[in-house]
Amino acid sequence: MNNGGVERGCVEVANYLAACGHRSLVLSAGGTMVGLLASGVEHISLPVGKKSWTAWFLIKKLRTLFVDYKVDVVHARSRLPAWLAFLAIKKIKQHKPKFITTVHGLYSVKKYSSIMARGDEVVAVSMTALHYVKKHYAKYLRTEPTLIYRGIDPAQFAFGHDPDILWMHKFYQDFHQLVGHKMVLMAGRLTALKGAKDLLPWLKSKDNDAKLVFTADPAKDLYAAKLYHFFKQEKVDHRIIWIGVQQNMADLYAVAHVVVSASQRPESFGRTVLEALAVGTPVVAYEHGGVGEILQKMFPEGRVEVRNSQQLADKINAILAGHVEMTAAEPFLLDDMLSQTLSLYRQSSHV
Repeated sequence: MNNGGVERGCVEVANYLAACGHRSLVLSAGGTMVGLLASGVEHISLPVGKKSWTAWFLIKKLRTLFVDYKVDVVHARSRLPAWLAFLAIKKIKQHKPKFITTVHGLYSVKKYSSIMARGDEVVAVSMTALHYVKKHYAKYLRTEPTLIYRGIDPAQFAFGHDPDILWMHKFYQDFHQLVGHKMVLMAGRLTALKGAKDLLPWLKSKDNDAKLVFTADPAKDLYAAKLYHFFKQEKVDHRIIWIGVQQNMADLYAVAHVVVSASQRPESFGRTVLEALAVGTPVVAYEHGGVGEILQKMFPEGRVEVRNSQQLADKINAILAGHVEMTAAEPFLLDDMLSQTLSLYRQSSHV
């Protein structure tokens, strides 16, 4: 539990359950995000995500734990832990916990991934994820999947958010190349599927001197290093700033002029897109998957035809050149996600 949307969702639900007076347990191999668990949440350290044949020895341990703690609901959020929990529950005779899964990603289609459709209840984080699981794993579904969108806390990502003055002073001190330039941000971990190379037509355009900012560090990330050399060969490296992993994301979104998402494959949701729009920063992105769903509801002007890199460039430049009127829209709220999840728990197990 070091980072990621799946892990963050786990922490959010666990803390909410404890706040509502339920006994809340989190099973993980540990990590930095364990420190975000509320004092009322019990963390049990088990290597349930380690892909090794030794993981199967955890099944008996999990079964004993579920029985001893009289667990009502087991909620699995990734494939290996889901298989281990599923097999552990299978042989429990009395007070069998309800098994719930959440489809967080559009996994490769194979039997291993089918476990995410085998829950007593299956949660999909978007219509994209719901259609995916129904299309590929219908024979495993026990009930119709439940759509529960991920959500953000408007107190953390507030519309019109003013960046912290001390943070902003240090940010521009550290990255002085950004002073006097508009900023286009691609947030999140970089992979080949994130489509950073699709920004090359924009980087080569002469319409502005805006800088492209990546939250990655070529000295610490292999793919970022490959991108660094690619952009250098293309002679556009002077327009790129590498700022590394950032913690104050609301502040970063607020100082950006445009946030861009160019994922080559549809994503199940798209939290960075939602967070940026919640703050009030325009987003330009390929209109597929969960990102397309978010844009449709919050900023349809930012939609771009998939893999159309020239349209991507034109739309970024259009936003940079003019004043875009952003309006507050909050259709994806954390409170809604939490209350709907608890309602599903109660419906399935009568807790």
